[in-house]
Amino acid sequence: MNVAILIFDGVQIIDYTGPYEVLGSHGKRKVYTVAENADTVTTAMGMKVIPNYTFENQPKPDIIVIPGGGYSKPDPNGRGVAKQMVNEKVIRWIRDNAKEAKHVMSVCNGAFLLAQAGLLDGLEATTFHGMIKDLPNFAKNVKVFYDKRFVDNGKIITTAGLSSGIDGSLHLIEKIDGIGWAKRIAAGLEYNWQPESNYARASLADMKFPKTIDAVLSDIEPIDITSERTFYDSKWTVRTPLSVEDFMISLNKAWSAAPGWTTTKIGKSDGVWKLTEKDGKVWIGEAKAEKIPDNNNELMMVLKIRRI
Repeated sequence: MNVAILIFDGVQIIDYTGPYEVLGSHGKRKVYTVAENADTVTTAMGMKVIPNYTFENQPKPDIIVIPGGGYSKPDPNGRGVAKQMVNEKVIRWIRDNAKEAKHVMSVCNGAFLLAQAGLLDGLEATTFHGMIKDLPNFAKNVKVFYDKRFVDNGKIITTAGLSSGIDGSLHLIEKIDGIGWAKRIAAGLEYNWQPESNYARASLADMKFPKTIDAVLSDIEPIDITSERTFYDSKWTVRTPLSVEDFMISLNKAWSAAPGWTTTKIGKSDGVWKLTEKDGKVWIGEAKAEKIPDNNNELMMVLKIRRI
């Protein structure tokens, strides 16, 4: 059984190497990388990879893996998925080879390449948490899941971001060879595989923070983070020349400008905001800042969000 893993400039390393490791751990399969041409591929973070095959000389694939990388807005001058979304040769290769393949799996925002090829229309899917809201713009009547590491439609499987491709690959092993083989491979990789795991990045509470505050928090470093589905608690160092009071004014202006969010409290060093979603769920966001002694360019900030 042949497993073709597509690679391209800007591909995310774990997106293709994770499935390669899992699917290649079963000796019955020939796993190989394939690219549009024989040129060296430069991945995200600069790894250099020579593809095993090109579109012209590849073995016929029984399983196709489409990894992600970069952004998901079509851009002929971009990198990663963004550029491949407007590469007709790549989209045609996906579409044509998927017709006879037994299984097709995307990893991370590789789902957008499946969408461009028309392979997600009317199906269920997931993808990278930061882009999941955009997927319905590229696939007709797709049902998106925020709380699953992978979604199996039978032939077409999509996974969430990055390490989720390992879970999707183990699930594929389970489908083809049985749960015993999947568990054996997971153990051999020292991977704590939980087939029914509901950990999905897109379902965590911090996804509720409004994008409007990103500019205010553009230069921050994490000190500690606790993130679950219904609450998020964190502490950060914020690099800013602003005073605590001016920082809170700026943060409140950005936060309250987000759709659905309202300010319930704003003080000189803290603030509270409220979001009521269409389904009636209510979220409370909180921020508190204080000056770091003998440091005029940094603040300490506690940032929280919780569902009530």
